[in-house]
Amino acid sequence: MEPKKFYVTDACISCGLCEKVCPLQNIKFVNGKPIWNHNCTHCMACISRCPKEAIEYGKHSHGLPRYTCPKS
Repeated sequence: MEPKKFYVTDACISCGLCEKVCPLQNIKFVNGKPIWNHNCTHCMACISRCPKEAIEYGKHSHGLPRYTCPKS
C-alpha cells in the first residue's frame, strides 16, 4: 500500500522510534526526518508510538488522541 498520506510535523525530535517500531522496516530517516517507503500496511505503529505525536496521516489523525495497547 502507498503511504502517501503520512507526514511528520515540526514537532519531530528525530528520536527514531517510528523507524524502530515499524514491523516492515518501511521507515528510513533522511536529513533527520522519517520517510515512508512503499511497503506500508498502515498498521499505525509509527503514529501510536511517536512520543511527540509528530506523525500525521493526512487529515485523518490531526488533533486526535493516540492509543497504544498497554500490553505492547
